[in-house]
Amino acid sequence: MGAQLAQAVQKRFKNQTRLIGVHDFRADAARGLASRLHPAVPVLSLCQLVRRSDLVIEAASPQAVRQILPEILRWRRDLMVMSAGGLLEQSGLIRKTGKAGIRIYVPSGAILGLDGLKAAAVGRLSSVTLTTRKPPCALGMGKIGRPKVIFSGSAREAVKRFPQNINVAAALSLAGLGPVRTKVRIIADPALKENVHEVEAAGDFGTMQIRTRNRPSSANPKTSQLAIQSAVATLERIVGSFQVGT
Repeated sequence: MGAQLAQAVQKRFKNQTRLIGVHDFRADAARGLASRLHPAVPVLSLCQLVRRSDLVIEAASPQAVRQILPEILRWRRDLMVMSAGGLLEQSGLIRKTGKAGIRIYVPSGAILGLDGLKAAAVGRLSSVTLTTRKPPCALGMGKIGRPKVIFSGSAREAVKRFPQNINVAAALSLAGLGPVRTKVRIIADPALKENVHEVEAAGDFGTMQIRTRNRPSSANPKTSQLAIQSAVATLERIVGSFQVGT
């Protein structure tokens, strides 16, 4: 995803932005990405990247988010987070960034309906439930004969147990009831080749049911195409002057 977003910055947003560098804890991966970009960009340390940027884009892991946040606060830079799960246990730092005037953007990712959920949360929101269905291989499982519920609990627990698979639960909880009150079920389904996310919410506004069936990215099967497009759409909102939706 990081490679595709870097390319989008250089091509789609070339008149509004400039890519100043890349960083990865795996130096060989960072060098490989930097050399594939046109024009090529330098590989920077995390501190260098944050210090020289106006906006930092994270597309790595929840652990990376936790490493980036202190640097963001130190240099007062804005941040776009793809690994939303990395924000759930960082409320103290997030409050500090808010006081410092730092903006943190969380794209919707592989899920629909966050705009409606945010609007619903302005009033009384009574329940939010996410049911995620994935092929067993996407959850690190072997072959199974029938659908199996492998997790049922809060969004906070889901993110801890499945940090690479359930960022949608983190984004959903940040938009609505929070990680403790947002309920999550994860189902391994051998009949699926795609990931399916179903959101149900209820409150003063009424009820909401949304189902998203995600196709994987052709460039990276581990990432949904919608998640990548969501990040690009967020960049358009950041650099643009015309916005539609909540």
